Amino acid sequence: MKNPIIPKIVVFVLLLALSACSSFNYKTYDENQNKGIDDPDPNYELTLDKNFQDFTGFMFIGNRIENFSTYFNTYFNASENFDAAYDDYATRVLANYNANQDSIFAKPQLSQESIDKFNIAIEKASKVIQYHKSSQYMDRSVLLIGKSYFYLGDYLKAERKFSEFISKLKASSYLDEALLYLAKTQLRLENEKPALERFNDLIKNSKEKNVVSESYQSLAEYYLNRKDHENAIKNFKKAIEFSGDSEFKAQMQFLVASVTARTNPKQAANEFDKVLDYDASYDLEYLARYNRAKNLVTSGDFRNADDLIEDLSVKYKDVPANLSQVNYLRGVYYDEKKENKLSLNQYYQVIQNFPATIPSADASYKLAKVFESKNNYFNAYLYYRFSTEQSSSGTYYREAFNKAGTFKRYFELRGIITGETINTEYNEEFRKKTTRDYEKGDPNKDPLKGLDNGKSGGNFGVNVLDSVISGEDSTFTIIDTSHTKEKQISAAKFELAELFLYDLNRADSSEIYLKEALNESYDYEFSAKVLFALSALYRKLDDNIKSEEVLNTIVRDYPLSAVANSSRRLLNMSMVDEFTGDASDSLYSTAENKFVNKDYRSALDDFRVLITSYPSSVHLAKAYFGAGWIYENIIYNNDSAYFYYSTLVKGVPNSEAAAIVMQKVEEYETFNKTNVIDTTGTGNQENNGLNKETDPEKKEEIKSNDGDIDPSILQKELEKNDSEKKLNNDEQGSEEKKKSEEEIKKEENFKDGETPTEKPPGN
Repeated sequence: MKNPIIPKIVVFVLLLALSACSSFNYKTYDENQNKGIDDPDPNYELTLDKNFQDFTGFMFIGNRIENFSTYFNTYFNASENFDAAYDDYATRVLANYNANQDSIFAKPQLSQESIDKFNIAIEKASKVIQYHKSSQYMDRSVLLIGKSYFYLGDYLKAERKFSEFISKLKASSYLDEALLYLAKTQLRLENEKPALERFNDLIKNSKEKNVVSESYQSLAEYYLNRKDHENAIKNFKKAIEFSGDSEFKAQMQFLVASVTARTNPKQAANEFDKVLDYDASYDLEYLARYNRAKNLVTSGDFRNADDLIEDLSVKYKDVPANLSQVNYLRGVYYDEKKENKLSLNQYYQVIQNFPATIPSADASYKLAKVFESKNNYFNAYLYYRFSTEQSSSGTYYREAFNKAGTFKRYFELRGIITGETINTEYNEEFRKKTTRDYEKGDPNKDPLKGLDNGKSGGNFGVNVLDSVISGEDSTFTIIDTSHTKEKQISAAKFELAELFLYDLNRADSSEIYLKEALNESYDYEFSAKVLFALSALYRKLDDNIKSEEVLNTIVRDYPLSAVANSSRRLLNMSMVDEFTGDASDSLYSTAENKFVNKDYRSALDDFRVLITSYPSSVHLAKAYFGAGWIYENIIYNNDSAYFYYSTLVKGVPNSEAAAIVMQKVEEYETFNKTNVIDTTGTGNQENNGLNKETDPEKKEEIKSNDGDIDPSILQKELEKNDSEKKLNNDEQGSEEKKKSEEEIKKEENFKDGETPTEKPPGN
């Protein structure tokens, strides 16, 4: 032949064309029965058989091309993305294992890149299922999708995919792995019984060593979640024994060391060292070395810890993420050695050199703890708050967040008590210590420059005016704000006492504030509540004698309060049925007797308690009248007198008492339209012990008419006093008045000889 190559070319082209023909692709389904279906389900009993795939791939070019194109066009990309995402998952889980062992089944925190890669793996593998069911990668694609959902934490979808695999692809050589991951998923979904049965069955029957090894790993995690550390370690070691993967063994050894560190840091240091006996990844090698150094510090082996920390500082000096942790560990090292100055300086260096990192957050937390231990609550608050802002993944994030909230509330309550708003924003000193290369003259680095930072603290002195004038609807309305303010202060001190007791563990401070809250309030229910809290405090301190004394005080003096029966129960006394009579009757009767006997101070206290605690009482109008009369004629405080008289006129306008004082109220309001009221003089102040007004707490309406103060009698008494004052003015002929015998007696009725004042007691 002259051109022998021509027939060969023709044959090659013919074979190439025929390879594209469907008749050269062996199918396991009847095409006539599946017309219109792009890729019908094949006979998986055949297509999942390795020998079948080898034979058809060799004999039929179409089958060979399908497997080839499926692998390189879809499955290869899916598996590459999955492997990359899994490596990140494994590193993150191992890195956080020490801190998060108690929540081992919690949804993993992955980077967005890893999440995207898992989703790409799902997308690519889904195309294999959609278009290449007869390929040899069908079962692996279904399994890969299920595993991707599992590592993403979408356990319901993962369970569905593994169940689909087990029901349709039983002939697959990957069946045991699918059963393993189904059991893992069920464990995450708290379906423990079938999961544990599957693990034990796989350990007993599976011929795949990696499946047996991972089954032991899952059992170890189950025991770890149940705080059974002994069985957890035992199963992790079994996982190492059955595995043929050196990298997997390194991971399991790291977990053994991490669990051991919970109870025996000295032994844990040795266990972390064993991780390096296996083929540990670069990240795992660092974690093993770092945690070994950490446990050497915890166990007090400072010499070896110092050497290892120094080695880590050099080895990872170009890896900021690792170097920040090593530098923080150096601060902990100084802390454990009680070298406080060095530890504080080291923590500040971490904050300045590695901002917005977990080590920075942890270093800030450590500084906050130091300030709190020194009772420097302002700086403690700043650094707890700063810790939460540095990283939400900080080791102590939750503790720092709670502490910051506690101290923020502490300063809010201090502000209420002192009457001054306490500025708790970051000040210049704080910025200087936490900012690298801080320059005072650079406005960009000193955001607070030129601003008034306010005060970082404040004294506890209370200075509340008797009354204020507020212009509402262009008219003057006199409001006795001292009463409202006093209630706020008492409530603030009570809350502060609870904060000291339950959040700051300062029982001594709690007792002080409870006693102050009690002394500064005449509210019936509130006083009983404070006493009950004081009793609880004494019980907490194991001072049962004092606790019972306080409980008996509640039963005796506050028998109708909400906590009275609880007090009786703690004292093993019989309960008292809900009171159905009028509790204000006896209170008003007592006030009336005190008034008649000229014990005006005590009478005023009782009138005000009645007003606040029994706003529906039939004695309310007379209580308002009595309180106003004492302010006007005994204490000479017109502001407070007007407060009670005007409230009487507005609240009970049809009462006899309202008719008596209505003209006084009108005259007072007319006077204030053209005059400014001076409430700062001593003549407008009430005795410290008198100002105990609080907002009323509503009770059920009570009907009784026992006891009475006739307003006409009070009016006559008022006229008598007015005539006496006028007589004194005429006799003196000057602005300075001499005290009559009656006035001296009035003063003697007020204890300790104090000048009556409308200001609440200070500290």
